[in-house]
Amino acid sequence: MCSGTWLGWVVLGRIVYASSSKQLAQWLKDMGITTASRVRHLSIQEVIRDTPIDGPAPELAERVHQLHRQFHQK
Repeated sequence: MCSGTWLGWVVLGRIVYASSSKQLAQWLKDMGITTASRVRHLSIQEVIRDTPIDGPAPELAERVHQLHRQFHQK
């Protein structure tokens, strides 16, 4: 079960996230990483309903992007 689904089942009051799987897919594409993901890139709104959701956080997205670049340059 994905973490998004798990968060929906425990009925959290609010979900906040820094970057999305859609952003990650684009960053990987930009880095030339073309391996197909085994996971569908669903928005959290497609997985959970009736829960306040804030994200992605533009002020954190570049930092997360930088971490992915560092990880994939190894």
